[in-house]
Amino acid sequence: MYMTSYKTDIEIIKAVARGDAKACDVVVKRFGRIMFDIIVRMVRDRRDAEELTQDALLKGIRKIDSYDPECASLKTWLCSIAYRTALSHLRRSTFETVAMTEETVIYKGVTEYDSIQEMDDSRVEQLQRALRRLSEEEQMLVTLFYYENMSLADIAYITATTTNALGVRMYRIRRKLYNMIK
Repeated sequence: MYMTSYKTDIEIIKAVARGDAKACDVVVKRFGRIMFDIIVRMVRDRRDAEELTQDALLKGIRKIDSYDPECASLKTWLCSIAYRTALSHLRRSTFETVAMTEETVIYKGVTEYDSIQEMDDSRVEQLQRALRRLSEEEQMLVTLFYYENMSLADIAYITATTTNALGVRMYRIRRKLYNMIK
């Protein structure tokens, strides 16, 4: 298994910095999926997302020396690179609404249900329609917080904002969704 030689993020970082190809593979296997998930939800086009994910992974590997474990986990740091890579792409292209499926969101607080799987089909469809009406950034925040179970601190780091500002933003998004569904 690819993780046996590198048990901690620090070991991976040191090996990547030395140019160890196996450590680079570990980074891709361990963090590539979440980076892709972030990017594909923002850019919508799967092929663009695959290319942008490769770009983001290469940036992370090339800039591994600039990673500071005091600021964020390796996962959070790489997710911030993915997020900024997708934002740069979106700035260069036309904005489109990102569709989210029922598999991508577990949204507690909008209804009395604990998960989307417990909702009947009409409520699921209402939630999906409401989510599609959110901006790309709002959809991304919902995805990171509820689907990826990332903390407000990690998301704030990724989006270069404060935890307090992000908490207010999440509250407003929840209210917005609640009002759309209501």
